[in-house]
Amino acid sequence: MCGSELHVQDQGGGDLLLAGHGRYIGTGGESVFRTRGQDWLAYHYYDAEDNGTPKPGLNRLGWARDWPVVEQPRF
Repeated sequence: MCGSELHVQDQGGGDLLLAGHGRYIGTGGESVFRTRGQDWLAYHYYDAEDNGTPKPGLNRLGWARDWPVVEQPRF
């Protein structure tokens, strides 16, 4: 994504890429990077199960119809 595409949300449009859920609250500060052919989303969140301690998060990014989608970790 380039900077001009990110302004879509400023104009009342766009899609949510990552929302807080469960113990992961206040997700934000996203950065996207690619390594070894895989796209990744790095971000921070506050851990509701650890007194709101800020922690880093990392998820793989997939693509659906040329739009990024966050893939859930597989444990």
